Formats: sequence, structure tokens, C-alpha cells
Amino acid sequence: MTSRKGKTPEEVSDPDIVDDIQDTERAGKENGHSPFIGFAAGICSGWTKLVVGHPFDTIKTRLQCTPTGTFNGAWDCFTKTISKEGPRALYKGASVPAVSWGITDSILMGSLHNYRAILLRHGFTERTPKKDGERLSLLGHSVAGLFAGWTNASIAHPTEVIKCKLQLQLVQPEHVPKQFSGPFDVVRQTVAEQGITGMWRGLGASFIYRSCFAAMFGGFEIFNRLFKSFDGTKYEMSTELANFLAGGMASNMYWFTALPLDNIKNRIMVDSIKNPRYKGVFDAYRQVWRETYNPSKGFSWNSVARVKNFYKGFVPVVLRAFPTNAAALAVWEGVMRWSNAT
Repeated sequence: MTSRKGKTPEEVSDPDIVDDIQDTERAGKENGHSPFIGFAAGICSGWTKLVVGHPFDTIKTRLQCTPTGTFNGAWDCFTKTISKEGPRALYKGASVPAVSWGITDSILMGSLHNYRAILLRHGFTERTPKKDGERLSLLGHSVAGLFAGWTNASIAHPTEVIKCKLQLQLVQPEHVPKQFSGPFDVVRQTVAEQGITGMWRGLGASFIYRSCFAAMFGGFEIFNRLFKSFDGTKYEMSTELANFLAGGMASNMYWFTALPLDNIKNRIMVDSIKNPRYKGVFDAYRQVWRETYNPSKGFSWNSVARVKNFYKGFVPVVLRAFPTNAAALAVWEGVMRWSNAT
């Protein structure tokens, strides 16, 4: 079926666009692009991320933001958290993400859905393999992901400030009084000390970090096209399985580029409200770069130590990324297909 201007979107990774921009009639009515369905589907993907990914996120944040030597790796952090606080501790701080991830994923995926459609109509196209139409190019998918990440950043940043501060104080010794009693107390203290803009302190780090969604959604399209090329062979798979695997593999591409930037972002977010350690994004980067430097060691040792410092939390991120994002993207694509079929 051919759309306006003879453009046929990618059938695997663009189920949200397939019927949105085609001249079809359903129940006697023309079905134009629906700008809102992507936002609704994003709520479902956000809640999926919470259920699957929050325990891994808790471990990652503690490894990144606690003093060096607090934990001897991801497994040590996991076992100490469980033994001292019980399994429910892995979901501490989840009340804010329960709301915020639904909202932020709705914004991320809903804006992605609309940016894809806009870019498809404005020249980010390429010929389909069968040469019978045009589809959104790989560059278009990447640019849509970049714009969606930026759109998401300003909304997601203050909610992540709350989440990270609550997660970090859970690892403090029992004799140290907790600074925050809950999410609203984080907001109250931050605004009282730094003004309302304090909730957006370090926003530049969020924009830089979320630029990596270009890799996420560009990679998602690459892997979907790869799996589509298996059709007719013994490796052929269902659309649902292709979406799941593509989402997981794309998430690993995303985190490989994003984790050092996530490290910087989280450090700024959990910084002291009254006596901040970091003056800004570049100062945080400079301090992280220097904190493992050992003048008695050679260049190679220091280079490896610095890279490892930026990639703190790598193990829980890798363990979390594939199942969390694979499930979330599969759910989102499934909801989009369902909406197009009804």
C-alpha cells in the first residue's frame, strides 16, 4: 500500500507509522496520522521498564555515587543490599519512577513517533528494498531519536534528581540520619536552598546524555532490518521476537556510549544541596577524570583506571539493559500495532 508522496514506511520497525500516514479508510473514515497514540503506548513501555529494570538501576546508582571501596563490584552491592535491607530495598525509591517513567517514556516514545513522521515527510527518506516506495532512512531514525531524547530531558531531569538522591541515601550507615524523608522532602529542601532551578541543576548533562538516544533508535532500526532480511530462511523470526531482540541489542549500543555521561549526570544530581562539590558539567567531568590518577603509575595504568571510573556500574547496566529495553520496546511496538489494527 502506498502512502502520500509514494512513501512506504519500514514495515518492521515502524508499525506506528505504517497506517498513520497512509490514505486508508476505516469504518468509512479517513485515518490520518495519530499524534497521540505514541504517548499512550509510551506509558506502557515506561511501566515495563520500572518492573524489570528498577532493581538494576538501584545497584548502578549506588556503585556510581558511593565512595570508592564501599562495594567490591555489582554482586557485592547486590548481596549487601539484600542482607542489610531485604529484597524490597531494590525497589526503594520506585514510587517516583512509577509515575515519572510512565510520563517520561510517554514523552520520549510519543515524540519519537511524531518526529519519525515529520522527518519522513521532509526528506529523510530512502528507497525500499523492493524499489516500490520510500521509507525513513537510518539517519532519519537516528535524528528522531536525538530529538526525542532532547524533548524528554527537560521533563525527566527533576524526577531523576529525586530518584537518585533517595537511592543514594539508602547506602548510608545506620547511625547517619537520613537527609530526606521522601520525594516531596527532596523537592522542598532543594527549592529552599537553590530555588526552583535547583531541580534542573546539571540539565546540560542530561541533554548530552540523552543525545545517545540517536544510537538507541538508529541501532533499533538497523537490527530490525537485519532480522527482516532473514525472512525466507531458517533464521526467520516473528515480528514480536525481532522487536524484542532488536530492542535489547540497541540498548547495549546505547549504554556503551551513554554510561560515562550517565555517570557525570548522576554525580551532579546527588551532589550536596548546601555545599555542592561540582561547579558544572565540565567540572564534574574534570574531577572524575582526575580522581583515579596515580602519579606513581604509568600512562597505561592511569588510562585504564580512568576508563573504569567512567564506566562504574557497567555490570548492572549490561544485565539490566537487554531485558528492560527489549521488553519495553517490544511492548511499545506491540501497542502501536494493536492501535493500527483497531
